[in-house]
Amino acid sequence: MAERLGGLSRWLVAECSAPGCIFFAESTYTCSNSVTVYLFYIDESGNPDGWQDQDNFVLAGVAIHEGQVRRLSEALDAIQQRFLPGIGVPIEFHAQHIHSGKTERFKKLAPDARAELIDAIYGVIASASFPNLISFATVLHITAVTSGPQVLHDTLEDLCQRFNTFLVRGFKLGVRNKGLMILDRSGRDSRVREAMARFRDSGTRFGYLGNIVDVPYFADSDETRMLQLADFCAYAVGRYYNRGDDRYLSTILPRFDRQTTTGPRVGLKHLTSDSYECSCLACNA
Repeated sequence: MAERLGGLSRWLVAECSAPGCIFFAESTYTCSNSVTVYLFYIDESGNPDGWQDQDNFVLAGVAIHEGQVRRLSEALDAIQQRFLPGIGVPIEFHAQHIHSGKTERFKKLAPDARAELIDAIYGVIASASFPNLISFATVLHITAVTSGPQVLHDTLEDLCQRFNTFLVRGFKLGVRNKGLMILDRSGRDSRVREAMARFRDSGTRFGYLGNIVDVPYFADSDETRMLQLADFCAYAVGRYYNRGDDRYLSTILPRFDRQTTTGPRVGLKHLTSDSYECSCLACNA
């Protein structure tokens, strides 16, 4: 069943034949031929070239409906005024910097205040109802590593496939979803561009990424609050996989994509060697 409530509703509601599978897609348009765009903001946790201090590399992010960017940005601005009152210019929220008090700005906050600030930002992600914000993460374990370029290629390929699958799932239900990727600048921009060009021209091992449009774009995380949310998402996944700390991931886990209301969270994937036994949230789903 698919219907546009009242003919002019800003909500499209579609239900597929799978039990418990309901897909909602918000649209600010009234025309059934309009296209809904999801902006997929992506960041990383760890280093694809450095394995001395990590067992897992994380590529993760948040796909945000085009109509929700301003609201979510304003929510983070309000959090800044709560914890850093009187400062009118945007202060970048970087999860690891806040957690450790790395910068002078956050070093001035008491540890309890920094913890409360982190929880408030994760609360913004956790309270964003589907389909306004959907999280995705691909994690690659050291047992599956052959080289730095392979790490970035495989995690990016898998993450793109998961985002594209989400878009296609909606498309099949009559919601014309398209996606645009925006990555935090990391010094590996050229490698990402080369990989995405290959995916676009030759497809991935999973197929073509037909619903992801244009080339990936890059921005500094201090320029957009949405990349700061992607940083927090990657940080939560990284702490879980590299430190066994699920405090933050458990808060935002409901935001990860799933195909049905009771099915596994397909938005979270752990890539390992075939011989490695893992009981993590993704492998044990």
